[in-house]
Amino acid sequence: MKSVLMIGQSNMAGRGFLNEVPMICNERIQMLRNGRWQMMAEPINYDRPVAGVGPAGSFAAMWCLEHKEDMIGLIPCAEGGSSLDDWAVDQTLFRHAVIQTKFSIQDSELIAILWHHGENDSYGKNYQTYCEKLLFRDSKRTVIQPGWHSHQCCFSKNVWCTIL
Repeated sequence: MKSVLMIGQSNMAGRGFLNEVPMICNERIQMLRNGRWQMMAEPINYDRPVAGVGPAGSFAAMWCLEHKEDMIGLIPCAEGGSSLDDWAVDQTLFRHAVIQTKFSIQDSELIAILWHHGENDSYGKNYQTYCEKLLFRDSKRTVIQPGWHSHQCCFSKNVWCTIL
């Protein structure tokens, strides 16, 4: 199975209303929950009682269209309301994501990191240091798996994908 780490703020965790989008039902899409891979069900990233639909399910569904023989596992670690400082290497959110990723790669291959952040770092002059703090920088990525090389893609001003 291929796996994807999902990190960021509420935009990645998902706040979309469950009844306003078609349900994705695909046995090839798994999610890590309580230490086990299980069939994906929304909300994938339950970080708050208001958790809802996020971008991960549709990303995985599109990935499955391109990779007809493989399964994909989603590793939900997003946290609504977080800032980039909360995702520093020595902070709880980053450490939790590393632990979940290391656990998941015992029986999957990590192929990407999806990062979707919101407006929390756009206030004041915080936006000026956004790229410097971004989680995918080499020194931080090697904490998860030393020796990996990556390519970063920017889909919009706050949606990043790192392909490992």
